[in-house]
Amino acid sequence: MVKRIFMLCAFAILFMAVNCDNEPYEGEIIFEDTACIEAIENTSMALGNFLNASQEDYSQFCLDYKEALLNQIEICGDEDGSLQLLSDNLGNCYDDDLCAEAIEASEIAENNFNNYTDDNYQQLCIAYKSALEYQQEVCGESMVLQSLILGLEDCQQEFVETPGDWILVGWVTDSLRDLDNDGIVTNNYLDEIDCYDNETLTFNTDGTGTMFLRSSANITYTPNVDGEDFFVDCFDILEDIPFTWYQDGNSVFITNNEGVTNQYFRNGDSLFIAIDDAFYAESTEDDSFITERITFVYTKL
Repeated sequence: MVKRIFMLCAFAILFMAVNCDNEPYEGEIIFEDTACIEAIENTSMALGNFLNASQEDYSQFCLDYKEALLNQIEICGDEDGSLQLLSDNLGNCYDDDLCAEAIEASEIAENNFNNYTDDNYQQLCIAYKSALEYQQEVCGESMVLQSLILGLEDCQQEFVETPGDWILVGWVTDSLRDLDNDGIVTNNYLDEIDCYDNETLTFNTDGTGTMFLRSSANITYTPNVDGEDFFVDCFDILEDIPFTWYQDGNSVFITNNEGVTNQYFRNGDSLFIAIDDAFYAESTEDDSFITERITFVYTKL
């Protein structure tokens, strides 16, 4: 908190230094650009709001101030780079301590929700959804958070038995990419590739099951000035992997034939698991590569 107060004071001093000139002017009177004057006034007003921001509205007023600075740069220019420095020093406008607290609250709410009963499902769902929304508010927009929020829908419990067949419908990430190079980005990579369209899980009532793998992909990319051009080579496979499983509340534990257990989560008619570095793409030009955490999403057939 002391650090934030010091930073606010510093911004006030720097802004006044940038926009004030106390030397008397004795030359020819020049009519100033009214658009620039208005931009400076808007920045000054945004700074006032920012300096008086509470912890709750700090991020919003910070973003408003940063936008005003960038607008002033565009209209008035920034010959010495001082306005850009002010903007850069604002960072992403999110309070790291507040964000850490929000993440911790979301984790607690998620753990509670994953152990719901029929009696408290809606209550725990609403609490978890609210925690995710607050985390997104104080930590910044996140496609994964938004997907989780949308997945909770209206928190009305839809009872779907786990035994049966489930099909893979999503590779959800926290990044936006254009894997098929059509100019449209998405955080569900399955929308971009013609692979993994028949990957299923079968849960038997006796605690056994089978994972049916029917395709795989080799993903490479070539860097360009706008990012990357991706290349996806799909090929068919035929692998049936037996497993055992059991369910504890909203969690489904699957143990494969190598003895490795993974925890999946149930949410209505969805089953999902997040795996670090599950997305892997190699560069065609050097030894660099891209890895990402993927949330695999299944729905009941």
